[in-house]
Amino acid sequence: MHPILSIENLQCRYGEQVVIESVSFALQAGEIACLLGPSGCGKTTLLHAIAGFQPVTEGSIQLSGGVISSPEIQVPAERRKIGVVFQDYALFPHLTVEQNIAFGIQSMPKSERQSRTQSLLQLVRLEGFGQQYPHQLSGGQQQRVALARALAPRPKLLLLDEPFSNLDTELRRSLASEVRHILKQTGTSALLVTHDRNEAFVAADKLGVMGEGQLLQWDTPEQVYQAPANVDVARLTGSGNLLTGVVTGSRLVQTPMGLMNTTENTLQPGTRVKVFVRSGDIEIGEHEYAVPVSIAERDFLGEQCLYQLTLTDGQTVEASLPAQPELHSGASVPARVARALVFPA
Repeated sequence: MHPILSIENLQCRYGEQVVIESVSFALQAGEIACLLGPSGCGKTTLLHAIAGFQPVTEGSIQLSGGVISSPEIQVPAERRKIGVVFQDYALFPHLTVEQNIAFGIQSMPKSERQSRTQSLLQLVRLEGFGQQYPHQLSGGQQQRVALARALAPRPKLLLLDEPFSNLDTELRRSLASEVRHILKQTGTSALLVTHDRNEAFVAADKLGVMGEGQLLQWDTPEQVYQAPANVDVARLTGSGNLLTGVVTGSRLVQTPMGLMNTTENTLQPGTRVKVFVRSGDIEIGEHEYAVPVSIAERDFLGEQCLYQLTLTDGQTVEASLPAQPELHSGASVPARVARALVFPA
């Protein structure tokens, strides 16, 4: 059985500038994937290529086993059976919620169109809002209307371009979870673009991390977070500290923060490495391999505090620790790293 979406060695250019290079991945039917990366990394260009808005210069895009984009083939966007939810929602201000949702299904018989519209209003929890206009809705409600409109024609694939970027942080996370539930309920395959890792973790079955036009890693969110392919992926999927180190033995690395355990066991003793330590993987207290650190700064964040710890060589690392017990600036405490991510230098 063919994947619903297959990207093979894709390249896209703007004039002479290559913006997507050698990107390959596959999305299975019913899966939700997220492309995560900083602004300018090429993720929106990739989404536009899949939608049919951007030509490709090398490689191919296949939908349900059929080529829809290649240097020789460019199926028009309106014939791809792909739905798109845009960053600014792109709702028609002069149409009601019901009319917006029904916009792409005008060819349906009236009774079927009305039934489909009402079922989608119920699906996105907007019963009773059908006769309102977009300006009368909150940002979250407008986003749900845009989602319902994109789902109305029953697309083979749904693309979402930074769909929550105009919303506040808490609403983004809850709506990401809600959108995932809706897509799973309808069995819709989807690809979402975001620069917010929390959105990606909440919404995705598969996570693709992009940087400088390339796909750095494609896997489950858990695997990408636990075993990032390189330092760039580690940084994009969680805050942390980058240190240098030297392998001293099996699964042990010597760093400015003392000896650290690592899951990496393929590097020979004496090998110089980069060590990425997530802020939440630093522990305070008397442990094996603990070293003295000094509390430089403390930011209270509720249940957690963000500490700046000064090492004996003067370097500073960031640690996310429970708010209690409180550690005071200037205090010297023992600290260790529970888990370190190690990469070749």
